[in-house]
Amino acid sequence: MSATPVRTLAGAVKPQIAKLVPYSPGKPIHEVQRELGLTDVIKLASNENPFGPAPEVIEAIRAAVPAIGLYPDAGAVDLRNALAERHQVTLDHISVGNGSDEILQLLGYAVLDEGDELIIGDPTFARYEPQAIINRAVAVKVPLRDGVHDVDAMAAAVTDRTKAIFLCNPHNPCGTFVPDRDIERLLETVPPHVLVVLDEAYDEFVDHPDHGRSQAMCLARPNVMILRTFSKIHALAALRLGYAIAPPELIRWLEQVREPFNVNSLAQVAGVAALRDEQHVAQTIAANAAGRHVYYAACERLGIKALPSQANFVLMDLGRPDQPVYEALLRRGVIVRTGTPLGLPQHIRVTVGTPEQCERFVQALAEALRA
Repeated sequence: MSATPVRTLAGAVKPQIAKLVPYSPGKPIHEVQRELGLTDVIKLASNENPFGPAPEVIEAIRAAVPAIGLYPDAGAVDLRNALAERHQVTLDHISVGNGSDEILQLLGYAVLDEGDELIIGDPTFARYEPQAIINRAVAVKVPLRDGVHDVDAMAAAVTDRTKAIFLCNPHNPCGTFVPDRDIERLLETVPPHVLVVLDEAYDEFVDHPDHGRSQAMCLARPNVMILRTFSKIHALAALRLGYAIAPPELIRWLEQVREPFNVNSLAQVAGVAALRDEQHVAQTIAANAAGRHVYYAACERLGIKALPSQANFVLMDLGRPDQPVYEALLRRGVIVRTGTPLGLPQHIRVTVGTPEQCERFVQALAEALRA
């Protein structure tokens, strides 16, 4: 008699899940303090806003706390109305998510199926490829050109199986920017049945002269969606709040797969308040631009290459293995992001901090390079 095969719970898991690599975020401050016995640690690893949220946002959150025993508004109507007013569109052009990462996941559910193709850059934001893997689609990776999305090569990569293109602009982790004229050329080339997602998480930090027309391009076409986040410019990373701008038909497909109550009530009131405080946004943008130039000047003095950034971080080419420099910075109480897990060995990615944090990083980097 043959033995009965032993069945395990692992057999119930979809085979493609084994291909997923869990996301590895930047080290938290408390972990570095515990591991190295440090008390004064700064984190410049996750592109967070070092100035925190606006005071009006904090007050709005405090006022909303007593009601957290109730479910949030499932349609996030007040927030979506505020966003619609900001972007001068109607309510049916806006969808909100538990971070723009959730919207990427919803797009995967709604659009991708087995054997479909998703075109992405290489390297690119780490949460794009998993949407293909989860849905048994194929991620078609198009190499960057000098750290910038090669939109002509992306257009050339489109096949009969292509369902979508995910393009982060400014790019993460490089910080580079594709001008509007090049985005327009891509959109004119891509067939109208292929969804093009412009992930603009860092859009508010852009000061490139050919910038500002992506929303008009989106609204003029049936197949373009823009993603934005409150995590960066508005400093609401812990509340997980992102949104999509798109033609109403695309928004309806998102709503078909969106979970109820996906955006919590504190995030909703914080988002409305954040949109009102334009002074805080302007101050953050100005400080970020100044901080980028502090990093550029330091890199020039130290003989390392910095990619021109249109985001709130700068990617630096060390010309040597990144891990020893990263560890030397950690010992000096400065957390940055190593490039190797991002597909960029010999690089570090550094968030633009407060003026004091920027200067501290520059000093620590000079010491780490000598170590």
